[in-house]
Amino acid sequence: MRTNPIFQLLVLIAIFMISFVLEIMPWPIGFQGLRPTWVVLVLIYWALALPNRVSVGTAFIAGIVWDLILGSILGIHALVLSLAIYFVAKYHLILRNLSLWLQSLLVIAYIILIRFLIFVVEYLLHSAEFNTQEILGAVISGVLWPWIFLLMRQIRRQLRLR
Repeated sequence: MRTNPIFQLLVLIAIFMISFVLEIMPWPIGFQGLRPTWVVLVLIYWALALPNRVSVGTAFIAGIVWDLILGSILGIHALVLSLAIYFVAKYHLILRNLSLWLQSLLVIAYIILIRFLIFVVEYLLHSAEFNTQEILGAVISGVLWPWIFLLMRQIRRQLRLR
């Protein structure tokens, strides 16, 4: 039953639903920028682990859902996530062989780049302001990366997701 493709798809959908719930959980007003980007962390892991199943299309769908949940302009997150996950999926063999802490540093840089690209697109469409706490949120996401990686790997191995 665990090798059933429908079961595997449902598990991936459930994991992404949990990441979206964590993404929209309320935080105190002064700490909104410190929130980790759970959706990006989950997308990066699955693009590294299963690049044939979770890739640009999944990132695009997750970005559209993220835009709908946040109420932002439709397509901003989809565009940026698609571009970001393309490079993760393309270089997954190299990135997988790095240590967790080096991956964590790359995740920090990657999330800063993603948040900056989202800011640039929103700035071009309407006058948005950059929250400097976003950089600390990227650092928090990078610090959480080893634990997210190990948790997702344990789930993938126990459920034999391929």
